[in-house]
Amino acid sequence: MSEYAFFEATRIFKRAVPLMVKYKVPTTPHYFSLWYTYCAGTHPELNRAIDDTVAKFGLCSREKCDGLIESFLIGDSKKELDNFRQKVENMVADLGNSMDATVSDTEEFQDILSSSVTKLEDVQNKASSGADNQLVIHELLQGSQHLLSATSQYRLQVTTQKAEIDALKKKLEEYKTQATNDALTGCLNRRAFDKQMADYDAENVEVSLIIVDIDHFKAFNDEYGHQMGDNVLKLVANKLEQSMNDFASVYRFGGEEFAALVPRVSFNNAWKIAEKARTTLERLSVTDKRTGKKINSITASFGVASRFGGEEMGELLARADEALYDAKGKGRNCVMPKSR
Repeated sequence: MSEYAFFEATRIFKRAVPLMVKYKVPTTPHYFSLWYTYCAGTHPELNRAIDDTVAKFGLCSREKCDGLIESFLIGDSKKELDNFRQKVENMVADLGNSMDATVSDTEEFQDILSSSVTKLEDVQNKASSGADNQLVIHELLQGSQHLLSATSQYRLQVTTQKAEIDALKKKLEEYKTQATNDALTGCLNRRAFDKQMADYDAENVEVSLIIVDIDHFKAFNDEYGHQMGDNVLKLVANKLEQSMNDFASVYRFGGEEFAALVPRVSFNNAWKIAEKARTTLERLSVTDKRTGKKINSITASFGVASRFGGEEMGELLARADEALYDAKGKGRNCVMPKSR
């Protein structure tokens, strides 16, 4: 495990266990997997379901935890994956059977052709009658027709299965997208962030990290509801991607937090990129369709840190976190850098 991965796992662990104790969840590995995922922020629908549960009951019983695990960590994704695997296995089996049949027919025709050539040679050597020639030609024609029929069927089978393969490839691409993209906002997710951080670490890339936290989001969410909150998250994600598209990749970091990785730029340039994104966000407005009320300012706090040669990724993340909290302490809606 890399230093960064260890840092992240420890960070999430420190959040998960106190929450389990608070909501009276048995601290077993079975339930820990649920709360670790919750604290990692990689499954927004799961987080919402847990938030709704604890808001309603003040705790999360064994039964509720079991239901959440079944619904979000096992449920449909496992069924879809099993179904996908079964389709591939069936298709390969069918294709193999078709190929075996065609090979068998081809070998049979090769035998017919070989035998017919021998007979033709005999006919030529012995100057046999026209009737002998006609018999050989008839056998060749029958063999050719049989092979033509077999290959036609095989072509139809392959054409049909090619369509199935294309559909399965499309589905596989969807699975890949689901694995790396946040379902709500469409931007890259925490899993993709962790992988990119690990790649930069392995390649010793000098990279800047920008962490973004939407200001007063919880109060906003409580006042206007989850649907309005979701609209804000999608809007912020879209604007961050637009403003950083030429420089950085944007990730849903968890909850109302986003992150951007900016490789191979100076610390000052990373700061400027964050400031541009901040001013873009504060000009946003969103309308509550239920009431018609317009919210004219959506702001966010930004923390910026840059990796120095050979520095562990965990240190970079910790420093960017500190910068973000400094920004909140300064009154929010600002960019705070954190150098070494």
